[in-house]
Amino acid sequence: AEIVEKLSKLVDPKTGECIFREVFDAAKIFTGPYVFEAPDLFMGYIRGYRNSWDCATGSCPSEIFSDNTKSWSGDHCIDPREVPGVFFSDMKINTDTPNLMDLGPTALKLFGVDVPGNMQGSPLIDEVK
Repeated sequence: AEIVEKLSKLVDPKTGECIFREVFDAAKIFTGPYVFEAPDLFMGYIRGYRNSWDCATGSCPSEIFSDNTKSWSGDHCIDPREVPGVFFSDMKINTDTPNLMDLGPTALKLFGVDVPGNMQGSPLIDEVK
């Protein structure tokens, strides 16, 4: 709890902006048989921030903040609520609010594979034609 609280208050010294929308306790957000493989904390960065390229490869740089000088087209570091999305389908779906977690079960249904009981989300289609 102390680490979550302190990380939640971490600000960029150049902008004074908090860099995380939320720091999540993984035990509270992840479920299922593979939860033991999840990190202890999930960092929900705001747009424009992420962990360094060094951290992504297992290194720990000495500086906390540094400007990104590499091409950056997207990654999995940003808080999911910060990422806009559009869903297109040429099939009728069964909800007005499709969720990213529904894509896995939908793909399984399209291929005639049973959706495992521990999988989150629901198929977005009622029947396969």
